[in-house]
This record gives sequence, C-alpha cells and structure tokens, in this order.
Amino acid sequence: MMKSYFAPASTGNLSVGFDLIGVALQPVSGEWLGDILHIKGHSEQTSLTCSGRYQHQLPVADTDNLVIQGYRLFKAKVAEVKPELNLPELELHLEKRLPVGSGLGSSACSVVVALYAFNDYFQHPLNQTQLLRLMAEVEGSVSGSLHYDNVVPSLHGGLQLIIPDSAAKTRALPWFRHWRLVVSYPGTGISTKAAREVMPKQLTLKDSVAFAGELARFISALYTGDEADALAALKDVVAEPARIALMPELPQLRKDLAVYNIAHVGISGAGPTLFAVCTNDQQAQLCASYLAQHYSKNQDAMTHICQVSELGARQIESLPGSSLCV
Repeated sequence: MMKSYFAPASTGNLSVGFDLIGVALQPVSGEWLGDILHIKGHSEQTSLTCSGRYQHQLPVADTDNLVIQGYRLFKAKVAEVKPELNLPELELHLEKRLPVGSGLGSSACSVVVALYAFNDYFQHPLNQTQLLRLMAEVEGSVSGSLHYDNVVPSLHGGLQLIIPDSAAKTRALPWFRHWRLVVSYPGTGISTKAAREVMPKQLTLKDSVAFAGELARFISALYTGDEADALAALKDVVAEPARIALMPELPQLRKDLAVYNIAHVGISGAGPTLFAVCTNDQQAQLCASYLAQHYSKNQDAMTHICQVSELGARQIESLPGSSLCV
C-alpha cells in the first residue's frame, strides 16, 4: 500500500537569529507549501519519479536527487545501528512544490520529508536524535555547512531555537498568532552555498554584542508578549550586510512597503525570497499584492501570506490536487 508524507517550507534566520532560528510556514489559503513524498512500494531497484510546479528545477538524473541520496545514507545508517535489518529497494515519487535555491528551505524540505518518511515506513529504526543529525548532514551536503535552522522547523513545526552543535537540543518558541509572514519568491535562485561564501568569517566585537543582544531581546519579548519590542529587535547585523549585494532591490522595497506600516522586511534564509512581518490581515494583503507585482520576475515567482505551521513532517492520508491519489 502506498504511503504519502508531507514536510512544510521554512524560513531560516528570521533576520535576528542567523543559523539559530527557523520557522515552519503554512499559507492561510490552506495551500500545501512544501514537498510531498509517496512511497509506492518495494521494487528491484530504488527509483524516483517527480512532479509538481518546480519539478523542472530538479536535477535531470534522479541519482542526483536528495531523496535518492537520502535513502542511500538512511540505509547505511540503519545498517550501522541495526545491522539485523535488511531494507528493500523502493519505488518513490516526489511532488516538488518548493522552488530550488529560493530561501524557503527547499533542500531541507526534500531531505526532511524523505528521511521522516523512510523512518516511519520502516517503523522507526532511528531515534529522533539520529534522524535529525542525518537530516542535517544530508542537507549540509548541498548548503556546504551543517546547520539546523530549516531542518528543525520543517521536521517539528513552529518557531524553533536551535542550540549550536547539538541535534538533540532545540526549543520551541512562542509566537504572536495574529502575525502574518508574507513570503515572496521572485522566480530566480541563489545557491545557499554561494550565499554562505559571501558571509564574513569573523564579526567585530561590536557586531557580536549587537547580534547577541537583539536575539536575546527578541526571545525575551516573545515570552513576555511584548509585540513592539519583538518587532524592534528584528535586525540583521550578520547576514544582510554581506548578502544585500545579492538582493539590491531590498532597500527600495522596504522603503515602499513602509507606506503600509509593514513592521519588518528581511531576507528569508539565504534569499532571494523576502519575508515581511505583518501585524494584521489587511497589512498582509497589501504587502502580498505589492510584492507579487513589484518583486516577481518570471512565471516561477510566487507570493504567499503565511502563518506559523504548528505541524511539521507527517504522514498524510489524502491531498486534494495531488498528482497521485492516496
């Protein structure tokens, strides 16, 4: 019997928390923003077919796909921790609903949905720490470094604080439920690896103190319910100064959106997707309309009004509009 799984898109960094904060996204429209993996059954050789809006952005050879790579590494890890298990080859189908190199955790989403699916399908041979570590390692093979700020929210949902160098230590953070995150992808891509290469290798003492201070301020404001202070803390002193040359339109867009009193506009992950924090639905609608008109560059572009997805990776029973019926 075929089983189907979903993992949501995510925004990493959230301006104030480079590599330490990530949030799972759910469009308020109800659309499924993320990747879907169908495990269709056993086969003589593991194979992968693909569909979905962003199928054309995937590598031509399925052996280069993260899903296939993930299964190969999953089997190797299971053989290491439970050598008595002999996992079969699988027939797989991926619905790619996230653009590649977009800053919406696309590679992390494919890795999370795949490894979560494999672990669930084979009745959890890996524990949560082993599974999360493997997810980060596979995703890191694409981004060029090991980080969890997309993997963790895509796996667990919510707004997540990631403790550095620890797959076991993550913290779900509170969130203002009326906030909306407008995410706008222009249709062009930026390699996460390339975006990380422009980052400074060291920060000045001044910038280090500013980064730590605003992150602490933001988290404190979330817990005390101080919305104004949380919004004021959304400052990027680490990534944006280095990456602004990759997204030169940001200052003007930020200036234009100030007319609507948009609280904050920042770079989603490594970009080029931008995210805007809106404090009510009317603001979000105005912001989304403006970005869809002024930031879209081609037919791949998309803009969504999102809330925080409380759910992360999971098995799904049915999905209207899916290319495969469950």
